[in-house]
Amino acid sequence: MGVRAAIVAICGVLLTGVASAASAPYLKSTAASRGHVVAVFTLGSGEVGDMAPDHITVAVKPATQPDGSFVPANVRVRESISNTTQKPTGTRVRTQHKLRPGRYYVKVSGVVIGLDCTPKFPCKELWSNARRVVIPRPK
Repeated sequence: MGVRAAIVAICGVLLTGVASAASAPYLKSTAASRGHVVAVFTLGSGEVGDMAPDHITVAVKPATQPDGSFVPANVRVRESISNTTQKPTGTRVRTQHKLRPGRYYVKVSGVVIGLDCTPKFPCKELWSNARRVVIPRPK
């Protein structure tokens, strides 16, 4: 029983190290486009593999949780990133939902691909830095 517990503990440490070996996505810029948010970002890569884009989140306050995501009470839009465009400066994504005029904060996330992730042990979602965007009032 002690050997089995030691093996499980070692595997847990290795998996934690693998997840932390990847660098987080970097949000390069944000802009408003007819009520939508447009973001350009680069994905990190680690020793174990590349990253795939996961979510774009827009919040009214920049407060974050320990995992790097925005506090859920402040989130106004959370969408899966599916329709992207590759630009020389990075990957471009536009939210599907429109937002009311105001000041917002944006983050994108990515997950490391190439790992054996399961529903019981999902791959860790890594969050980018936050950028501010202002949705202007219509003229």
